[in-house]
Amino acid sequence: MKRRPFYECKIYIGSISYKTDETFTQDEVEMFCGKVQEGYDYTIPVRITPTTFISETNYQEKGWEIAAIDYPKLQYNQRQIKAWMRDLAEALILKFKQRTVCIIDKDNIIMLEN
Repeated sequence: MKRRPFYECKIYIGSISYKTDETFTQDEVEMFCGKVQEGYDYTIPVRITPTTFISETNYQEKGWEIAAIDYPKLQYNQRQIKAWMRDLAEALILKFKQRTVCIIDKDNIIMLEN
């Protein structure tokens, strides 16, 4: 058995491009995350979960929570995980033409703006 202190870092991204109003799919997000992982120095596994963003009764958007944990099997520290998630978020915001993407961990919320 391996045990580590809990750490999780999440990215929140919507499914609508602000430039074109086109939507994209979870399959596209999954494929893109895999490609970014392949081009990185090390691989941090991620979990991609559908979510819905609601703002009063006049706005609803599907999207995803992309999460990475401090997986005990791997020997990466919190700084490495957060750096990877920041790089992934920067790639996602450009690829999918998002206005904003948020990165959340136990201490901070960082909102990237395009």
